[in-house]
Amino acid sequence: MAYAEVTSLMQTLQRLMQLHPCPVKPKRRKKIESLLQKVSLLQGFFDGPGKDQYSDHEDIKYLEGTIRDVSCKAEDLVEEIMFEYSSSSGLKKIATKFLGTNLYRKIKFIEAAITRVYDDISSIKVTPTPSSSCYGGSHCLPQPLSSQKDVVVGLDDDFLRIADKLTGYPSKLDVVAIFGMGGIGKTTLAKRIFHDKLIEYHFYVRAWVTVSQRYKLRNLLLDLLDFTSRGSFKMDEMTNEELAEQLYKSLKGRRYLIVMDDIWNAAAWNDVRKCFPNDNNGSRVMVTSRIMKVARFINPYNPPHQMRFLTADESWKLLREKVLGLDPCCCNDYKMERIGMQIAKKCKGLPLAVVMVSGILSKVSATPSRWSAVAESIHSSFVTQESRECVDILALSYNHLPPHLKACFLYMGAFPEDLEIPVWRLIRLWAAEGFIKLESPKTLEWVAQEYLQDLIDRSLILVGKRSYDRVKTCSIHDVLRNFCLEEAQREKLLHVVRRFEPHFSQGIHRRVHFHSDIFAYSSYRYSNPYLRSFLSSKACSVLEDSYFGCMGFKLLRVLDVVSYSFHGFPIQVIKLIHLRYLALSINSELPRTISKLKNLQTLIIYWGTKEMRTLPLDIWKMPILRHIHVKGDVLLFEPLVDHSKKNFQVLGNLQTLCTITISTINFSHGLVATIPNLKTLASNLVTSGNHDAFDVYWLGSCLNNLVQMNSLETLKLLFNLPMKNPRPLNSIQRWNAFPPNLKKLTLSCSLLPWEDAKVLGKLPNLEVLKLKQFSFQGPEWETNEEGFHQLKFLLVESRDLVLWKQASTGGYPFPALQHLVLRFCYKLKEIPCEIGDIPSLQVIELHSCSPYAMKLAKMIQEEQIDSGNSCLEVSFIQLDRT
Repeated sequence: MAYAEVTSLMQTLQRLMQLHPCPVKPKRRKKIESLLQKVSLLQGFFDGPGKDQYSDHEDIKYLEGTIRDVSCKAEDLVEEIMFEYSSSSGLKKIATKFLGTNLYRKIKFIEAAITRVYDDISSIKVTPTPSSSCYGGSHCLPQPLSSQKDVVVGLDDDFLRIADKLTGYPSKLDVVAIFGMGGIGKTTLAKRIFHDKLIEYHFYVRAWVTVSQRYKLRNLLLDLLDFTSRGSFKMDEMTNEELAEQLYKSLKGRRYLIVMDDIWNAAAWNDVRKCFPNDNNGSRVMVTSRIMKVARFINPYNPPHQMRFLTADESWKLLREKVLGLDPCCCNDYKMERIGMQIAKKCKGLPLAVVMVSGILSKVSATPSRWSAVAESIHSSFVTQESRECVDILALSYNHLPPHLKACFLYMGAFPEDLEIPVWRLIRLWAAEGFIKLESPKTLEWVAQEYLQDLIDRSLILVGKRSYDRVKTCSIHDVLRNFCLEEAQREKLLHVVRRFEPHFSQGIHRRVHFHSDIFAYSSYRYSNPYLRSFLSSKACSVLEDSYFGCMGFKLLRVLDVVSYSFHGFPIQVIKLIHLRYLALSINSELPRTISKLKNLQTLIIYWGTKEMRTLPLDIWKMPILRHIHVKGDVLLFEPLVDHSKKNFQVLGNLQTLCTITISTINFSHGLVATIPNLKTLASNLVTSGNHDAFDVYWLGSCLNNLVQMNSLETLKLLFNLPMKNPRPLNSIQRWNAFPPNLKKLTLSCSLLPWEDAKVLGKLPNLEVLKLKQFSFQGPEWETNEEGFHQLKFLLVESRDLVLWKQASTGGYPFPALQHLVLRFCYKLKEIPCEIGDIPSLQVIELHSCSPYAMKLAKMIQEEQIDSGNSCLEVSFIQLDRT
């Protein structure tokens, strides 16, 4: 994976140059600067325009492999030097041993190798051979569906929606976009619509062209003219401009339907959009694309129609009809149906996978024993291995990715099947692996989020859980996952040790992800001096504290074994000074020596016991640290320094702190001052144990320090206070602890009166508010239009709220609200009717609420429908009353 390795090498060289005191003498420093310049030129080649058109050339592929290998060797050498530098006591000794003639020769050799590679790339002259937009002539039309070859299942609702858009209002020219991943049925749906008799009758002229990844404008115009032209003229002698003009004239005054199948970029649409006249006669253009951004660009006013996965029943129906046809004997066999359903479920709703499996089944006898044998062996890799066509379809999406996304996508293969990956974990790993190219002034996390959204828009990553405006978890379809595994192995990006793998290759892998039990390999201690990542999933064994002692992982960047438990902290990990991401489960305190991990970006520690722990003060000696995630009761104290002299240490890069314990003894003004750029804070709040008025008062006083955190955007406070005290914080008005730039706030068990919620409404940037159990108490909440002007998501969870009223001021509350959730409101009898009048409101959800609340929500929806607003969704979900 050349681009990822070049990006990583650049980051490593930049870190080497920034070391203080610098171990590189001026003469050697110039050599490294020269090397950095050469690497920068290589990265410019990958980022440069026109690179995609040469990506399939064999010389380019060979050179990319060479760049990858040279970059890896260079980085290995540089990080070995940095490892020795960090572990030696004498700078002079290091300079003599590692920065002498031997290093000079190695750097010179690497520089020469990179120079040769770049010269080779510059010398290659490749004439791209764009594929035709279509096949020309009448055979560009998709062939009508037959009952056996092109079976259509589960598209009835999609068909009706698209057909209605094509034949209904508006009368002006409109574009209908169909979006979805490769193999999900976009073209199948478009074909069914294109050949429908009513569609044929409605449109005077119809044309179908397949655009594909590399289209040629001239071919595209010629193919469209083949269907639309009514005159005879010499098209071969015409320029592209003359062809475009002729196409416009041939469509003028006629109601037409143009289908542009498989569009990959906006340029194809921009090249022909002016050729389609708007005569207000109901003409339409229908496009299909795998890329959301392209579909939205083509029609920014109407969202594209997104294809869904098939249900298990639909998958079985498609499989049955493709393999068995209408044979009543086979279709009604209970054993065959049970086995067939089992096979269909393994396709995870992807029509392409179902069709590929049907091809496999068509080669065996339709008997329970034969189908059972297939069912036992079939999995996502079986589908792709048996069908070159399936692999080619999936490879199209991958090959069309820009270089900076390829490694991020293939990395998804590292996670086990059916695993929903927390987004925060994924982007932290991408950053630690060196896949993210920093684009100032954006942060690494911001760029990583953009990468993730781009992959989602390209239908390559699936969205799992959402939290209002952001994706919380994501996953990948099993068929795509297997493609990632095979391609990542071929590209030497990572190696996955699957479950029950009898023999684990001891090759030199840079990234190893275990889907089996590491403990099974502990007898021989897997050793690899060039390993960068060591991850494990789905395990629960106990490892020895000395497990990593002699494994030679001196260049390791990522160590994620949080699914295993260590009795104590494995002290050998402290020697892994290149670690950027560390995730462990331990039953002891963190050692002070954790501060030796100077390159650590993400620290994840799960404590298995319930006793109170403390993060060591030496944590303030880790200036690169960006994210701390801890599970358990964990206190964080400020370093003991003189603040008046302004010589205290600051974690200036720390952005995330979840979930620490705040008490009356540890959360001070000084602590807040040491984390000035914190963006996300999640805390458990406890008293010292006395629960008296003085103790509770001081907790509120400590929380006042939060108002100084100007960078904080997300705040989650979970209180642990005595239920008998009705106003434990002496009201939120005196607390006044909310940072000015807060966007998301979650409160739980704060036991505040509803009248004090007005303070929250004054937060100018608040967009998400979650009021969980006992955050506010009392039977009545009165709101008005004076606050919450930016609030888009509101969750109210209250077991004693009876009346939610709107003050009679002529307006309505929450003017920007889009999503309202009421949960466990067992006594609620009144909801402001003005809620339904909020123009932006899209969804109201009621989870285990009173019948009164459900009836009122339904009335609000009916009133909106009567007034012409049919967009408001109201749903009822019954949860366990716990």
